[in-house]
Amino acid sequence: MSTRTHFTPTEACTLIAYETVSLLNTVETEIPQCVQELRTAVETLSGIYDLGQDGKTLLDWLDMEIAAAQRFVDDGVSLPNLIDMERLQMTPDAAAQMDLVWLLFGTAAKEECRPEQRQVLLGTARAVAEMCGMDDLFLDTVRPNVAALAEGLRAELDDVRDSLPGGKELLARLTPEKAHSQPAEPAM
Repeated sequence: MSTRTHFTPTEACTLIAYETVSLLNTVETEIPQCVQELRTAVETLSGIYDLGQDGKTLLDWLDMEIAAAQRFVDDGVSLPNLIDMERLQMTPDAAAQMDLVWLLFGTAAKEECRPEQRQVLLGTARAVAEMCGMDDLFLDTVRPNVAALAEGLRAELDDVRDSLPGGKELLARLTPEKAHSQPAEPAM
């Protein structure tokens, strides 16, 4: 049994991306504004922690899923998710949420973090803190599930990495007018 209780920045970004895609699955009439903030949080963490290809993979995944959700909002066409969203077996418990909040706070406090990035990270920390179960952490009635969840997040990133090329092809085929446009390069 693993006793690790903290996420790596890559695991934290994967969790934020996963939760963002889960949120996109509930979209009916418009994409919530927080989706872009969550994407920017992944972009910021990726840049500050120099996540390289892992960060790019997660940003590409988010861009594809946001484009698919926008397509649904615009014309009702529902595209499949890049990966099975039921794959991750557990949700973050209060301790895992708190670990993510502290990572976001720690990143916002770094000297290289610009003021607008700080605002995004603090907004993301606020969103994470509003998830269910934080009161249990403060009452010390739960044990962290970070180790098991981190293992699932690493496997999830591997699945996204493997599925991304085929997903891009599918999106390009189904949206020919946008096939030649690429998402804007992340601002770091």
